Amino acid sequence: MIQRKKRIVLFMPHRADPDEGVRVAADLLPLELLQIAAWPVEEGYEVVIIDAMVHDDYMKRIMEACDGALLYASSCILGFQVAHGARVAKAVRQKFPDLPIIWGGWFPSVAPELYFQEGIADAVGLGQGELTFRDVVHAIDAGEDLEKVPGLVIEKEGKILYTEHRPVVGFDKFPDAPWHLIDFEQYVERQQNAGPWKMRHKYPDPWDMPAGTPVRGFSYFSSFGCPEPCTFCCSPMVTGRRWKAIGGKDLAERLLELHDRFNFNVMRFQDANFGVAEKRSNEFTDTLIEAGSPFWWSGCYEIETIARYKKESLDKLQQSKCHMVSLGAEAGSEEQQAVIKKNIDTDHFETSLKAMYDRGITTGCSWIIGYPGETEESMFATIKRAAEMKLKFPRAASDVFPFRPIPGTEDFDKAVRLGYQAPRTLEEWGGCLEYREEFDDIQIPEDVLRTWKRYGVASTFYDGLAMEGAEWFRAVLKKVSAWRLKSGRYGFPIEHKAFHAYVKLTKQTRADKLGKAAHEVMHPGIDQTAGVTTSAPVYSRPSA
Repeated sequence: MIQRKKRIVLFMPHRADPDEGVRVAADLLPLELLQIAAWPVEEGYEVVIIDAMVHDDYMKRIMEACDGALLYASSCILGFQVAHGARVAKAVRQKFPDLPIIWGGWFPSVAPELYFQEGIADAVGLGQGELTFRDVVHAIDAGEDLEKVPGLVIEKEGKILYTEHRPVVGFDKFPDAPWHLIDFEQYVERQQNAGPWKMRHKYPDPWDMPAGTPVRGFSYFSSFGCPEPCTFCCSPMVTGRRWKAIGGKDLAERLLELHDRFNFNVMRFQDANFGVAEKRSNEFTDTLIEAGSPFWWSGCYEIETIARYKKESLDKLQQSKCHMVSLGAEAGSEEQQAVIKKNIDTDHFETSLKAMYDRGITTGCSWIIGYPGETEESMFATIKRAAEMKLKFPRAASDVFPFRPIPGTEDFDKAVRLGYQAPRTLEEWGGCLEYREEFDDIQIPEDVLRTWKRYGVASTFYDGLAMEGAEWFRAVLKKVSAWRLKSGRYGFPIEHKAFHAYVKLTKQTRADKLGKAAHEVMHPGIDQTAGVTTSAPVYSRPSA
């Protein structure tokens, strides 16, 4: 029997600000924490995972768990999670000044110095965290200097010190995630009883899921990194463009075992780039098909990946019950594609989306406007291409997002050279990457910004997300929006004004009297999709 060792406290901050009435979909499990917990659990340490998503009393739990603990650790990606994580860490530091605090995740990996400036870190892990965290636990438990642990940033004698580089390794180097550390039913309850919250990162339910079926969503990491050189993403710096993945057959077998254990019916891969290797994808889908494909699943693929896959490989996605793929289109012109180093053949936008659409697979396609130095002509070209895809594939999201400078990227450095004033505190970083109703900090020409907002309204009505009004009224709004998408004319917002007139006439003047979809229409430019808010090109996908 393993002798229980000292306690390790792991905290997952809120991904969105609940005080603003926003939460993220509860199928997003605390995978980052589960990954780094694997080695300590196997070695007998007591590990406590506290997730603000399901633990409303998280502060009480944290303070109780930290009393007598070996260390406290947290992880964050971008957006509000950065600010919330920092707030909680400051409270921990104040009550337990001698307790080591360790950070990991995308944002700490690219801006580690901020954590030392604000006095809430003893070490920050860079990139892949499983082995680094294991060694940190060993060093702290033994009272050894963290300077000897590769893959860290530490502070020594008032100076920031980077320890020896730690290379990216495969999943065979660490144990499976210790799923017993979380109560999956708590996440299921939040999925099925979302309450009044506005949901972000909520994927649409599978089209062929029987009506009334309760969704039991699960999520999983099957790979680390991404080989793409995109200038707007911090993955090239954090991962060195390395990609390590669990083998396709092994992956399917692991998930089938987890399905038997947790009885989920929808599974979302939280990988940066799931579909890099066609052979692996086929091994995964073949194994699922052989087992009867007992659950629906989704993952991130590239436009060019779908374009190069054989027809038989794409058929296997459908047969294995893949219900959605997230595709980053990023820019509408080949010229801008070359600038951001994505280099997608623009002819493949339609062929890849059609390949999925014809197989009943939803596509969450995302675009960006306002790259540093991008011309108005290029931005309009992106909106036009997004509209073309929305018109041809109406059940598929074609979301346009304003560019946000992410530290650790080529485009961030370029934006700074062009005059961008980056946030200086973790609290400021926690707000600047959020998409709000007002966009004072977005450097996009007013005519482009207006067109972008009205494109969002048009795509919303085209998808039929405004449920109020008679059927004939909704059909008229849909036709007007279809004309806008086809013609590219976003002048006077007829459908928007008509909808508001209807709302006023029926005295439904407050958002809480409207359906969620109608509320979205009243706030153009904010999450106006058919439930798909992937934000894939702007918010780097979570990683281990």
